[in-house]
Amino acid sequence: MASLKPREIDRFISAPEFSRPVILLYGPDAGLVSERADRIAEKSGVDLADPFALFRMDADDAASDSARIADEAHTIGMFGGKRLIRISGTTRRDLLKAIKPVLETPPEDSIILIEAGELAKSAALRKNLEKHPAALCIPCYQDNDAAIDQLIDEELVQHGLTVDRETRQSLKAMLGENRMISRGELAKLALYCHGTDKVTMAAVEEIVGDASRLVIDDVVDAAATGQIARLQKILPKALQSGNRPDMILAATLRHFQMLQGARAKIEKHRQNPGAVIAGLRPPVHFSRKDKVIAALSIWPGSRIGRALTRIDKAMLDARANDSAGEALAGTALLAIAMEAERLKSLK
Repeated sequence: MASLKPREIDRFISAPEFSRPVILLYGPDAGLVSERADRIAEKSGVDLADPFALFRMDADDAASDSARIADEAHTIGMFGGKRLIRISGTTRRDLLKAIKPVLETPPEDSIILIEAGELAKSAALRKNLEKHPAALCIPCYQDNDAAIDQLIDEELVQHGLTVDRETRQSLKAMLGENRMISRGELAKLALYCHGTDKVTMAAVEEIVGDASRLVIDDVVDAAATGQIARLQKILPKALQSGNRPDMILAATLRHFQMLQGARAKIEKHRQNPGAVIAGLRPPVHFSRKDKVIAALSIWPGSRIGRALTRIDKAMLDARANDSAGEALAGTALLAIAMEAERLKSLK
């Protein structure tokens, strides 16, 4: 199967080889998809400053003309050398139909780099490219603890800054949803701490307490604790700030997955909610602890499972239908908040 395993990805990105001319990067972390695509492009041997060597294409435009990608891939550059066709964006059309001609007749001097969002195993594009000898698929999922540690080392430690264990854990809890945003936040933090030798908790809270991230947390907490009026007030602000509906739902999904794990510990070990939350790693930010404990006290395990099913479906539907994303997110989050309010009334 032409799909890289997690342990193989960093090695490939650092020294890519292009025996397979069609490369698909996909996953929910758009920043990571874009960052990896940039690194592959930089190491492709293509003169990226030459407009005749680098050709960018919107996925919807590419899918609308089944011959366009092949025409570009088999075009000889004005000054010779390799060409890079970079396809990004979303489309409801059949992009695979436009990719098939280059799979059937792979170009010798062109690389086709496709940047996509989350693709299920059954998605036609992913399924077909994973099986084809001319294609390579690279999954891009949200950073785990080890990857975030590496990112912190790259952006902070290499600038001579030390980060103690407690500060690092709090910093990690604020990062990870989007690689490019995480890297940007760390770069700002490094600049803020320039002239010192240590990153302090105060600096982390001052710089990385990103307004966008905080408003998403506020949306999630309002829904999980049944604060309907609060949710109706802040969800529009979160969307107007540029947060995608599916990403807000993804944050809600992760929150309820955390609640599910915490609830299992409470029921198995008879711990109180506060003790369970205090033991979570990465830790819950101190500003949210009371809200998370409140949510954990509201939701029984069986109801958390139903909520997860609802949120997951809404997230996938929002990704499949951009124009309806805001309505889908609003409906799902309001339903969650109403359920939480009902559960509180039964206590």
